[in-house]
Amino acid sequence: MLTRTDRVETTEDGFSSELARLKRQGASVLVVGSSRPDHRQDTCQRLFGCPTGRVRRRVLVSTTDGPHLVSQHIDATDPETLSVINYDTRARSGATTATVSPSIEPFATDVDTLADLGIAITNAIDSFEAETDVLEPAEVRVGIDSLCPLLEAYSHRQVFKFLHLINGRTKGIGGMAHSHLPVERDARIVPTLRPLFDIVVELREHDGDYQERWGITDETESSDWISIPSA
Repeated sequence: MLTRTDRVETTEDGFSSELARLKRQGASVLVVGSSRPDHRQDTCQRLFGCPTGRVRRRVLVSTTDGPHLVSQHIDATDPETLSVINYDTRARSGATTATVSPSIEPFATDVDTLADLGIAITNAIDSFEAETDVLEPAEVRVGIDSLCPLLEAYSHRQVFKFLHLINGRTKGIGGMAHSHLPVERDARIVPTLRPLFDIVVELREHDGDYQERWGITDETESSDWISIPSA
């Protein structure tokens, strides 16, 4: 999870073992830190399991204004292994539509409420589950590009419940769900949402380098700051 080959590489044996266990059993990841868009994009690609020779079934959830090119987040656009969902409060009230969007390619499901967003994500996971006899650990990856628009439109309690359901559904099939919250680690909202996640990844730029620090959310294990080569 810390490298482009989707492996955990840290010097702390206990930390590496715990990350590996979470990956096998299913895990949820919260990404925080006010970092540059290209750093966040790179982190998103690796959490989606890019690049890899293994089959990945991905649900890409966009909640922010475009452009949101799929190729910026993942390395494949096979419709059988990819579902793109666009949350847009400006969409037609009460409508859930499947569209070809100029800012999200190639095919996206547009929703405009938190309830419909949860249904769309669940339906995408259900479809992946129905299409294969056995889902391998970490085969299904769900990623939300920003929680901020959801927190602006809904109460913390509503977003908490939504994430609880989505993380639980993803982990229930051994998958990995990650959500980006582009605020500092000490922001007031972080402790509210942190119990929903197994792992917190903190991003920063330090002396011109992109760095990440990974922590198990019970605070028992964490990595040092890890420099990540820019793409």
